[in-house]
Amino acid sequence: MNQEPGSTFLGNEAFPVTFDRPEDAEESWERDDMHAPFALTPLAQDLFLRVTGAAFSPFYESFGAPQRVLARSFNGYAYFAFQKNVPEEREQAQDEWWIQVHRDRIPRTRRLWDDEMLPELKAMFEWMAAIPVDDLSGDALAEAWEQAWLKSQRAWVLHFIAIMGPYQVLEDLVAAFAAAMGPGRDAEALGLAGGGHHELEDVEEGIESLAALAAAPGHAELAAAIEAAAADGEVTDAFDLDAVRTLPGGAEFVAELERFLATHGHLGQNHDDLRLASWAEAPRLLFGRIAPRIRTPAPPARERESALARRADELAQEVRNALAGKPEELASFETVLAHARDIGWLTEGHNYWIDRLSQARLRSLAMRVGTRLMREGAFDEPDDVFFLHREEVAEALRDGAPRQALVRERRAEHARNEARTPPYYVGKVPAEPPKGDLFDGPRRTNAESDVLKGTGASAGVVRGPARVTLSQDDFGRIEPGDIIVCPSSNPSWVPIFTIAGGLVTNTGGVLSHAAVVAREFGLPAVVGTGDATARIADGREVEIDGVAGTVRLL
Repeated sequence: MNQEPGSTFLGNEAFPVTFDRPEDAEESWERDDMHAPFALTPLAQDLFLRVTGAAFSPFYESFGAPQRVLARSFNGYAYFAFQKNVPEEREQAQDEWWIQVHRDRIPRTRRLWDDEMLPELKAMFEWMAAIPVDDLSGDALAEAWEQAWLKSQRAWVLHFIAIMGPYQVLEDLVAAFAAAMGPGRDAEALGLAGGGHHELEDVEEGIESLAALAAAPGHAELAAAIEAAAADGEVTDAFDLDAVRTLPGGAEFVAELERFLATHGHLGQNHDDLRLASWAEAPRLLFGRIAPRIRTPAPPARERESALARRADELAQEVRNALAGKPEELASFETVLAHARDIGWLTEGHNYWIDRLSQARLRSLAMRVGTRLMREGAFDEPDDVFFLHREEVAEALRDGAPRQALVRERRAEHARNEARTPPYYVGKVPAEPPKGDLFDGPRRTNAESDVLKGTGASAGVVRGPARVTLSQDDFGRIEPGDIIVCPSSNPSWVPIFTIAGGLVTNTGGVLSHAAVVAREFGLPAVVGTGDATARIADGREVEIDGVAGTVRLL
């Protein structure tokens, strides 16, 4: 949908728009196609917009910041509007003050995360998982349901506080590298913080161990069972592992799998959509990541980490050499580098602990509540719960009345929304395209027929067949050497990043989730191409340059 800069989009027949307040039409509502690229159901909207989006205000208020973020759905798609709330002549000073607030968090981040935030997050999510859905009265369960949503919002306030220092220090690292070595090398600069070992590396090592068990001599039947499960499209069904235990090597494999899921099972969702199952809910999703490793083992995780760490040290030495005659600049660089290596990993670590865990725990609770409401006659299927808003679910728990007619109506509406083409902007279209920060990157349109331009996010020039990846079902189709083409990514994609040849995304900048994880695993990547998933056909041979930021269709 073409939109002229400076115009106003108030809806049309293909994408009708209504505003809660007349003044909302004066805002620039930008679609978040990075975290939520597809239409959301009512309950998924509540999590992404009324929990995640609503956490911005208390976060800003806690630091005395005047800016606000407005969040809402138009036809099921997620849109946000940003308000600075200061006179235009004060905007620059406000921006500089806010950056300094972030810098002040840098030296405090690690202690706050380790000693305060992480223990609080673990406690709230453990409480959520332990809610006795089948034992409580309807009124008591409705109360617990509402408390779970409030705890999720608290987690998201912590999320925004936790990432202040990590993102700022990586931006400072890019600036320090540019000052010493020249501009235009942002992805290379961020490689200075590479080679660490954190939760995502633990995920990769766990997948590596599972694949090795299945590929061991004498375990051919086990490998075949994993292949068969990975090929099954019914990824949301519970998977019975008893049959796997009976196979040679199966008992050891299942025991290792259960240990892995107990720690990392909250991953698996490719986007921020409450309807998406985690690995713990649907182990077949995980089998789709293990199966290709059985056929073509990936390089050992520790070797890859060591190579990235060596490259980080080489880059650091290059900067030190360049600043040898500038002691003050060198000292400043060393300080930024030390902080970046200490907390920079939290740009994805927070996603592992908050984004993915919040989504998994709330989804699991919703499915358990949906199952109870189905037994009590309010629903036909447990996942009917996703077509009610959170207050409507609480009301259903209290009164037990049938909701089938409402669910049918909402399912039909969601299907209509999925068929719509959402515009980038609702309301005021900016007169100039936003430049984007290092996380979001700029909005791009590509005019050339055989070349897409994006942001070089992770170095390397590679060729391979494009594998357009839009859903969880597509993960199992990715083979070693494939070039993943997707809207965006998050830590759930780690197991396929380590076998893929490269990555291309529609959205994001050098500090986006996709870019950070790609660099962390040495995967050449181009992000922020705008429309790669529409322009590149599945199976098309492509060449990507992760430094130049180009994708060439061959």
